[in-house]
Amino acid sequence: MEGSFLTTFANAKINLALAIQGIREDGYHELQSVMQSIVMHDIVRVRRHGETVVCRCGALSGPKNLAYMAAVEFLELCGQSEGIEIEIEKHIPIQAGLAGGSTDAAATLRLLNQLYGEPLSKKELLALASRCGADVAFCLQGGTMWATGRGERLEQLPSAPKMNLVLIKPIDGVNTREAYRQFDVGGQGGLLRKMDWEKALSGNSVQQIAELLYNDLEPASIQLVPNILEYKQSLLDSGCYGALMSGSGSSVFGIAQGEQHAMKVAEKLRKKGFKYVWVTNTI
Repeated sequence: MEGSFLTTFANAKINLALAIQGIREDGYHELQSVMQSIVMHDIVRVRRHGETVVCRCGALSGPKNLAYMAAVEFLELCGQSEGIEIEIEKHIPIQAGLAGGSTDAAATLRLLNQLYGEPLSKKELLALASRCGADVAFCLQGGTMWATGRGERLEQLPSAPKMNLVLIKPIDGVNTREAYRQFDVGGQGGLLRKMDWEKALSGNSVQQIAELLYNDLEPASIQLVPNILEYKQSLLDSGCYGALMSGSGSSVFGIAQGEQHAMKVAEKLRKKGFKYVWVTNTI
Protein backbone atom coordinates (compact mmCIF):
# COMPACT_ATOMS: atom_id res chain seq x y z
CA MET A 1 0.00 0.00 0.00
CA GLU A 2 1.31 3.43 -0.97
CA GLY A 3 1.10 6.04 1.73
CA SER A 4 1.85 9.71 2.05
CA PHE A 5 4.97 10.84 3.87
CA LEU A 6 5.05 11.58 7.59
CA THR A 7 7.66 14.24 8.35
CA THR A 8 9.56 15.35 11.43
CA PHE A 9 12.60 17.34 12.53
CA ALA A 10 15.56 15.33 13.85
CA ASN A 11 17.44 17.60 16.24
CA ALA A 12 21.18 17.45 16.83
CA LYS A 13 22.71 17.17 20.29
CA ILE A 14 25.76 18.52 22.05
CA ASN A 15 27.45 17.12 25.14
CA LEU A 16 27.80 19.81 27.79
CA ALA A 17 29.95 17.32 29.67
CA LEU A 18 31.41 13.89 28.97
CA ALA A 19 33.47 11.81 31.39
CA ILE A 20 34.85 8.33 30.73
CA GLN A 21 34.86 5.89 33.62
CA GLY A 22 36.67 3.01 31.96
CA ILE A 23 35.97 0.06 29.67
CA ARG A 24 33.05 -2.28 30.29
CA GLU A 25 33.01 -6.03 29.79
CA ASP A 26 31.12 -5.60 26.49
CA GLY A 27 33.99 -3.51 25.12
CA TYR A 28 32.09 -0.21 25.31
CA HIS A 29 33.18 2.63 27.55
CA GLU A 30 31.33 3.46 30.75
CA LEU A 31 30.27 7.10 30.44
CA GLN A 32 28.74 9.96 32.31
CA SER A 33 27.39 12.74 30.17
CA VAL A 34 25.14 15.78 30.15
CA MET A 35 23.36 15.72 26.80
CA GLN A 36 21.46 18.63 25.33
CA SER A 37 19.26 19.04 22.23
CA ILE A 38 19.90 21.97 19.91
CA VAL A 39 17.81 23.65 17.21
CA MET A 40 20.02 22.45 14.32
CA HIS A 41 18.20 19.55 12.65
CA ASP A 42 17.81 17.19 9.73
CA ILE A 43 14.39 16.60 8.17
CA VAL A 44 13.21 12.98 8.05
CA ARG A 45 10.28 11.67 5.98
CA VAL A 46 8.88 8.15 6.11
CA ARG A 47 6.11 6.39 4.14
CA ARG A 48 4.92 2.92 3.20
CA HIS A 49 6.23 2.12 -0.26
CA GLY A 50 7.21 -0.90 -2.33
CA GLU A 51 8.49 -4.21 -0.98
CA THR A 52 11.71 -3.35 0.85
CA VAL A 53 13.25 -0.71 3.09
CA VAL A 54 14.84 2.11 1.09
CA CYS A 55 16.81 4.92 2.71
CA ARG A 56 17.69 8.01 0.65
CA CYS A 57 20.22 10.33 2.21
CA GLY A 58 22.60 11.55 -0.52
CA ALA A 59 26.03 9.96 -0.11
CA LEU A 60 24.80 8.29 3.10
CA SER A 61 21.98 6.34 1.39
CA GLY A 62 21.48 2.62 1.81
CA PRO A 63 21.66 -0.17 4.40
CA LYS A 64 24.65 1.31 6.29
CA ASN A 65 22.56 4.29 7.38
CA LEU A 66 21.50 3.99 11.02
CA ALA A 67 17.94 5.05 10.05
CA TYR A 68 17.77 2.09 7.65
CA MET A 69 18.92 -0.30 10.40
CA ALA A 70 16.42 1.20 12.86
CA ALA A 71 13.58 0.70 10.34
CA VAL A 72 14.52 -2.94 9.77
CA GLU A 73 14.63 -3.57 13.56
CA PHE A 74 11.27 -1.85 14.03
CA LEU A 75 9.54 -3.86 11.29
CA GLU A 76 10.97 -7.14 12.63
CA LEU A 77 9.83 -6.34 16.16
CA CYS A 78 6.32 -5.48 14.96
CA GLY A 79 6.10 -8.44 12.59
CA GLN A 80 5.69 -6.22 9.52
CA SER A 81 7.21 -7.12 6.16
CA GLU A 82 6.12 -4.36 3.83
CA GLY A 83 8.32 -1.78 2.15
CA ILE A 84 9.28 1.52 3.77
CA GLU A 85 10.80 4.57 2.13
CA ILE A 86 12.92 6.92 4.26
CA GLU A 87 14.10 10.28 2.95
CA ILE A 88 16.58 12.32 4.95
CA GLU A 89 17.43 15.93 4.23
CA LYS A 90 20.84 16.44 5.90
CA HIS A 91 21.79 19.67 7.64
CA ILE A 92 23.72 18.23 10.59
CA PRO A 93 27.38 17.69 9.64
CA ILE A 94 28.71 14.13 9.97
CA GLN A 95 31.65 12.98 12.14
CA ALA A 96 31.01 16.10 14.19
CA GLY A 97 29.93 14.72 17.58
CA LEU A 98 26.37 16.03 17.03
CA ALA A 99 24.56 12.66 16.76
CA GLY A 100 23.47 13.28 13.14
CA GLY A 101 23.07 9.56 12.39
CA SER A 102 21.51 8.74 15.76
CA THR A 103 18.92 11.50 15.56
CA ASP A 104 17.84 10.39 12.07
CA ALA A 105 17.40 6.85 13.41
CA ALA A 106 15.38 8.16 16.39
CA ALA A 107 13.16 10.26 14.09
CA THR A 108 12.61 7.21 11.86
CA LEU A 109 11.49 5.12 14.85
CA ARG A 110 9.17 7.90 16.01
CA LEU A 111 7.57 8.21 12.55
CA LEU A 112 7.24 4.45 12.03
CA ASN A 113 5.52 4.08 15.38
CA GLN A 114 3.11 6.84 14.31
CA LEU A 115 2.62 5.28 10.87
CA TYR A 116 1.59 1.93 12.37
CA GLY A 117 -0.71 3.40 15.00
CA GLU A 118 1.68 3.32 18.00
CA PRO A 119 2.25 -0.45 18.36
CA LEU A 120 5.20 0.22 20.70
CA SER A 121 4.88 1.94 24.07
CA LYS A 122 7.32 4.74 24.90
CA LYS A 123 9.32 2.27 27.00
CA GLU A 124 9.51 -0.33 24.19
CA LEU A 125 10.51 2.35 21.71
CA LEU A 126 13.32 3.53 24.02
CA ALA A 127 14.56 -0.05 24.47
CA LEU A 128 14.63 -0.48 20.69
CA ALA A 129 16.42 2.88 20.31
CA SER A 130 19.20 1.88 22.71
CA ARG A 131 19.74 -1.33 20.74
CA CYS A 132 20.22 0.79 17.60
CA GLY A 133 23.02 2.93 19.04
CA ALA A 134 24.18 4.70 22.18
CA ASP A 135 22.77 8.17 21.35
CA VAL A 136 19.52 7.05 19.70
CA ALA A 137 17.57 6.80 22.98
CA PHE A 138 18.57 10.34 23.95
CA CYS A 139 17.60 11.67 20.51
CA LEU A 140 14.19 10.01 20.88
CA GLN A 141 13.51 12.02 24.05
CA GLY A 142 15.63 15.14 23.69
CA GLY A 143 15.91 18.00 26.16
CA THR A 144 18.55 18.01 28.89
CA MET A 145 19.56 14.58 30.19
CA TRP A 146 22.04 12.88 32.48
CA ALA A 147 23.34 9.85 30.55
CA THR A 148 25.27 6.88 31.95
CA GLY A 149 26.17 3.37 30.78
CA ARG A 150 27.24 3.74 27.18
CA GLY A 151 25.01 6.78 27.01
CA GLU A 152 21.70 4.92 26.82
CA ARG A 153 20.70 5.09 30.49
CA LEU A 154 18.92 8.42 30.83
CA GLU A 155 17.66 10.53 33.69
CA GLN A 156 15.91 13.87 33.39
CA LEU A 157 17.89 16.96 34.41
CA PRO A 158 16.43 20.45 34.95
CA SER A 159 15.97 21.97 31.47
CA ALA A 160 18.89 24.15 30.45
CA PRO A 161 18.12 27.84 30.00
CA LYS A 162 18.15 28.96 26.36
CA MET A 163 21.79 29.28 25.37
CA ASN A 164 22.92 30.90 22.13
CA LEU A 165 25.63 28.82 20.55
CA VAL A 166 28.23 29.30 17.85
CA LEU A 167 29.10 25.94 16.36
CA ILE A 168 32.19 25.44 14.22
CA LYS A 169 33.62 22.34 12.61
CA PRO A 170 37.05 21.67 11.14
CA ILE A 171 37.03 20.28 7.61
CA ASP A 172 38.18 16.91 9.00
CA GLY A 173 35.71 14.87 11.00
CA VAL A 174 36.48 12.47 13.82
CA ASN A 175 35.55 8.81 13.70
CA THR A 176 34.09 7.99 17.14
CA ARG A 177 35.84 4.60 17.36
CA GLU A 178 39.19 6.21 16.53
CA ALA A 179 38.68 8.83 19.23
CA TYR A 180 38.02 6.17 21.88
CA ARG A 181 40.98 4.10 20.64
CA GLN A 182 43.18 7.17 20.98
CA PHE A 183 41.75 7.81 24.46
CA ASP A 184 42.57 4.22 25.51
CA VAL A 185 46.21 4.77 24.61
CA GLY A 186 46.77 7.50 27.16
CA GLY A 187 43.59 9.34 28.08
CA GLN A 188 42.70 10.30 31.64
CA GLY A 189 39.16 9.53 32.76
CA GLY A 190 37.36 11.99 35.00
CA LEU A 191 34.21 12.17 37.08
CA LEU A 192 31.11 14.35 36.79
CA ARG A 193 28.90 15.21 39.73
CA LYS A 194 25.24 15.12 38.87
CA MET A 195 24.49 17.49 41.77
CA ASP A 196 26.75 20.19 40.33
CA TRP A 197 24.84 20.00 37.06
CA GLU A 198 21.41 20.00 38.70
CA LYS A 199 22.40 23.12 40.61
CA ALA A 200 23.87 24.96 37.62
CA LEU A 201 20.95 24.08 35.35
CA SER A 202 18.24 25.00 37.81
CA GLY A 203 20.11 28.21 38.67
CA ASN A 204 19.52 29.33 35.06
CA SER A 205 22.95 30.95 34.94
CA VAL A 206 24.60 30.48 31.56
CA GLN A 207 28.00 31.46 33.03
CA GLN A 208 27.68 28.82 35.74
CA ILE A 209 26.95 26.19 33.10
CA ALA A 210 29.90 27.39 31.01
CA GLU A 211 32.22 26.85 33.98
CA LEU A 212 31.21 23.17 34.18
CA LEU A 213 31.87 22.29 30.50
CA TYR A 214 34.02 19.16 30.40
CA ASN A 215 35.06 16.52 27.86
CA ASP A 216 37.51 13.65 28.47
CA LEU A 217 37.68 12.87 24.74
CA GLU A 218 38.92 16.32 23.76
CA PRO A 219 42.68 15.62 24.13
CA ALA A 220 42.33 12.32 22.20
CA SER A 221 40.40 13.92 19.32
CA ILE A 222 42.79 16.88 19.22
CA GLN A 223 45.57 14.38 18.46
CA LEU A 224 43.51 13.17 15.48
CA VAL A 225 42.37 16.64 14.31
CA PRO A 226 44.73 19.28 15.78
CA ASN A 227 42.56 22.19 14.49
CA ILE A 228 40.02 21.40 17.22
CA LEU A 229 42.22 23.20 19.74
CA GLU A 230 42.61 26.28 17.55
CA TYR A 231 38.85 26.35 16.90
CA LYS A 232 38.10 26.16 20.60
CA GLN A 233 40.56 28.97 21.33
CA SER A 234 38.99 31.17 18.61
CA LEU A 235 35.61 30.89 20.34
CA LEU A 236 37.07 31.74 23.74
CA ASP A 237 39.02 34.68 22.24
CA SER A 238 35.74 35.94 20.73
CA GLY A 239 34.27 36.37 24.21
CA CYS A 240 32.22 33.18 24.55
CA TYR A 241 31.49 32.23 28.17
CA GLY A 242 32.92 28.80 27.48
CA ALA A 243 33.75 26.49 24.57
CA LEU A 244 33.96 22.72 24.25
CA MET A 245 34.31 19.98 21.69
CA SER A 246 31.00 18.10 21.40
CA GLY A 247 31.04 14.33 21.91
CA SER A 248 33.96 12.76 20.06
CA GLY A 249 34.27 15.84 17.81
CA SER A 250 35.27 17.33 15.58
CA SER A 251 32.76 20.15 16.08
CA VAL A 252 33.28 22.72 18.83
CA PHE A 253 30.58 24.93 20.33
CA GLY A 254 30.92 28.23 22.13
CA ILE A 255 28.32 29.58 24.55
CA ALA A 256 27.75 33.14 23.38
CA GLN A 257 26.70 36.11 25.52
CA GLY A 258 23.38 36.30 23.69
CA GLU A 259 21.94 36.18 20.19
CA GLN A 260 23.59 39.37 18.88
CA HIS A 261 26.94 38.27 20.23
CA ALA A 262 26.53 34.84 18.58
CA MET A 263 25.81 36.47 15.19
CA LYS A 264 28.83 38.77 15.56
CA VAL A 265 31.19 35.94 16.51
CA ALA A 266 29.98 33.79 13.60
CA GLU A 267 30.44 36.68 11.17
CA LYS A 268 33.96 37.31 12.44
CA LEU A 269 34.93 33.64 12.13
CA ARG A 270 33.54 33.40 8.59
CA LYS A 271 35.60 36.44 7.60
CA LYS A 272 38.65 34.73 9.08
CA GLY A 273 38.07 31.87 6.63
CA PHE A 274 36.33 29.34 8.87
CA LYS A 275 34.29 27.27 6.45
CA TYR A 276 31.69 25.56 8.66
CA VAL A 277 30.06 28.00 11.08
CA TRP A 278 26.50 27.86 12.45
CA VAL A 279 24.52 29.91 14.93
CA THR A 280 22.07 27.81 16.90
CA ASN A 281 20.64 27.47 20.40
CA THR A 282 19.59 24.91 22.97
CA ILE A 283 16.01 23.65 23.17
